[in-house]
Amino acid sequence: MRPYLSLIALSLTLPACQGPAEQAGAEKDKAAAEATGQTYGGDGPNEKIGEARDRVAKAAEDARKAEAEAIDKKQDSIRRAADIEAERLEQEAEAVRKAADEQADAIKSDPAK
Repeated sequence: MRPYLSLIALSLTLPACQGPAEQAGAEKDKAAAEATGQTYGGDGPNEKIGEARDRVAKAAEDARKAEAEAIDKKQDSIRRAADIEAERLEQEAEAVRKAADEQADAIKSDPAK
């Protein structure tokens, strides 16, 4: 009894692996076979075309995701570079302020200058 259950479970999961275009092609092939009085055994021409279309659609989606990820990484890189430059400028400004304060203190303590 157990082998039959696993075969039933397998047969129920196999159609879920098909993409929408492949499923539509299979339905078209099945309808064409039934119209001619034949039984449809799977792997008809429309199903294969649908499978190829599903692969193309998945590849295009993968490419879009990869491009979006690359854009995100570039944005992060630009932000990091801007943060580094801002930190450098802040340190430079702090050094200029410190030098100005030292000059002001020197003038304040020695009014002869």
